[in-house]
Amino acid sequence: MQRAVLVALLTALALPAASAGSDPPLREVSVYDGLVSLGIPESWNEIPPEVLEFYSLRSAEASGGRTAEIYQHGFRLGEPEADFAPPQILIQIRESGRIPYGSLLHLPPVDTLRERSSSRMSALQGPLLAGAVLNRVSFDRERFTLRVDSTLDLALEGKVLVSSTSFLTERGTFTLHLYSLLEQNTRLRPVYDRVVASVRLDDALRYRPRLADRLPRGAALAAYTVAVVLAVAIFVVRLARRRRQPS
Repeated sequence: MQRAVLVALLTALALPAASAGSDPPLREVSVYDGLVSLGIPESWNEIPPEVLEFYSLRSAEASGGRTAEIYQHGFRLGEPEADFAPPQILIQIRESGRIPYGSLLHLPPVDTLRERSSSRMSALQGPLLAGAVLNRVSFDRERFTLRVDSTLDLALEGKVLVSSTSFLTERGTFTLHLYSLLEQNTRLRPVYDRVVASVRLDDALRYRPRLADRLPRGAALAAYTVAVVLAVAIFVVRLARRRRQPS
């Protein structure tokens, strides 16, 4: 009897350790001139700056030089210098000015946001993009983060799930975009959540709420949310368009 109790106790003690060991270890990296630290899975490789710059150049070329999405850092599970291919995390830093968090407290229904972006999403559809759906939008008041989840149906890759988490900062936003194929998402979502949870902002950058932030700000959230989804869709479609063009 005592032996059975001992075995049960040892098994119970071993379970948490085994569970923890199943999570891929994260290595700490520093970005944004040392103002932000976060954990990245050890098996993921950093995407070289010239590859990220190539993304932006191709995106700009496809739009006739009108617009380009710029990503300052990126990490990928696979060959770091390969063309755009999920799964990967791209980091986007925007110093476009401080956003009052009050405009993010009362989220419009997802259906409303879908309607506001539907016409522009429809304009993107064609041989490369079969469809784009906004799945979820949420704001975390504790960490001042806006989470936007969407699905892109691409001709070459299939369904690509995009999870974008924007940290409000005193200068603008610090955003992580996870691109993963549908069949990868179940496995990678917990990893992405751990990466987001590991983000630490320096005091010089950390968002400081103000009383004036609570004043009504109109449709700022809706505009920003729709902009995130559209930017992601446009960026991916432009990359796919350039990939299909003969070299």
